[in-house]
Amino acid sequence: MKVLGLLIVLAGCFCGRDAQFPRVCTSDVALNSKECCPVPPGFTEPCGGAGRGHCADTPDPTVEDPAWKKAYHVDDRRHWPTVFFNRTCSCEGNFMGYDCTRCIWGYRGANCETKQQPGVRRNIKDISSEEKNKYQCYFNRAKNTPSDFVFALEFKENIRGSEDLANISVYDFLVATHYYASRETMPPFNTGICQDEDDCTLDFAHDGSGFLTWHRAYVLEVERALQEVNGDPDWTMPYWDWGAAEKNQCDICTNEYVGANNKHGDIDTGSLFASWRTICEDLDPSDNATYMNHTRPCNVTNASGKLKRNPGHADTRRLGEAITHLPLATEVDFALSFPVYDTPPYSSASNCSFRNLLEGNADTSTGKTRREIISANGTVLVPEAITLHDEVHIYLNGTMSNVPTAPNDPMFFLHHCNVDRLLETWIRRHGAPESALPEIGAPPGHNRHEHIVPFFPPYSHTHMFKPSIELGYDYQELHNKGPPGGKSYMGQCSPEPQGGVYAWMGIGMGLGLALVFGVTCVMVFISCREQEYQEI
Repeated sequence: MKVLGLLIVLAGCFCGRDAQFPRVCTSDVALNSKECCPVPPGFTEPCGGAGRGHCADTPDPTVEDPAWKKAYHVDDRRHWPTVFFNRTCSCEGNFMGYDCTRCIWGYRGANCETKQQPGVRRNIKDISSEEKNKYQCYFNRAKNTPSDFVFALEFKENIRGSEDLANISVYDFLVATHYYASRETMPPFNTGICQDEDDCTLDFAHDGSGFLTWHRAYVLEVERALQEVNGDPDWTMPYWDWGAAEKNQCDICTNEYVGANNKHGDIDTGSLFASWRTICEDLDPSDNATYMNHTRPCNVTNASGKLKRNPGHADTRRLGEAITHLPLATEVDFALSFPVYDTPPYSSASNCSFRNLLEGNADTSTGKTRREIISANGTVLVPEAITLHDEVHIYLNGTMSNVPTAPNDPMFFLHHCNVDRLLETWIRRHGAPESALPEIGAPPGHNRHEHIVPFFPPYSHTHMFKPSIELGYDYQELHNKGPPGGKSYMGQCSPEPQGGVYAWMGIGMGLGLALVFGVTCVMVFISCREQEYQEI
């Protein structure tokens, strides 16, 4: 079971948003040359020139896995973004962006020389009425502000020119790019890479070791987009601590926050979000729209739906009684007690993995994945594990419960800001060594150095796997409850240090060698003493 998304946008008068491609690079000439190295306003050289940036071949850190070769053959996201552009700006110093006019996270100034104090993301339950109104208005302005990025209406092979690239609002571009990153592609089953359909799909945002770093990048980019759209560089994204929600129900599903809803799931007309229309609702079946059609994007010009939300009323017969409430604080404690970030196969099938527990594919009493068990007559005997992050999406029972549509609901970002807060809690407890991310062996796009799809210009998962203050933000409060008396919740898993069983093997071998060396030294010492004694 999946749920969620990534990516960012920008407002028309601001330059430098990340995602599917800036309008300035979508002329027929640029598309044919596969080069996106624009000359920034006020400069005379591509990418700003010496000291700021230069045009270079786009690095391709894609891990070649023969098992996925056929799927990649028809997927535009392969070797991102070189299918579209193989020469892009390489920015220098503290500059970033498609034309090197942005500053890296945590820096400001005309030359990106000023390190700023980390912005503090706050609990939405603790912000003032004025700040709540600002949150709603800022999102609404992004919904109605044109982006300077465009979105492809066709897969690469069928793009005839700039007419197949649609203008779109800042917010809707965000929704569309999340869809693009997470839309599943199915490789042939005879490749031997998976046991069932759930483990046999290409999704660059979910069900893999890059899930948390992908969404960290997404929230960061969205936060910056809203800052720029609204001319407020100090604004920070609030988070919803659903693990501490009143009575374990949606305590922000009111017009004061994200909008109340009726029994049919419609948003109350008293909410600013009631008038919002959604995109990517009416989609072809996955096998038609992706594997056969090269990850064809949704038609972003068709705003066909509206926000829906009906918390706690998902199908319990199929999903289990736990889906009637939000995840419990003890379940969060359980996940955070796991010192190993991820385990092979680094997917939704990973056991004893902090990442897979927080993503929601593992049982929060055992630490192991749990598949759905159905009787011969079709009755669900045991529902699959739907916990933590996934559970929040499914519990909300509406727009948020479907991967392609989820970011249409502004609640998406309150939820994912909290998921990132839990990642930050884990990092500060257990550390963030690069080795915690797999270098190879993860699903495509999820390995350590691979590009986060579809950011443009690209950067890797390692750029996001670090303490948040190094990225220019902090949290009002981390999840500091933890198990009572220092007890460790590990379920059916053995406590292991970072690096997992191989680290234990290394430690064991090291201790063994040390013991052998020590015994040898003692024996040599005794032998020498005996020889000295005999000589005397």
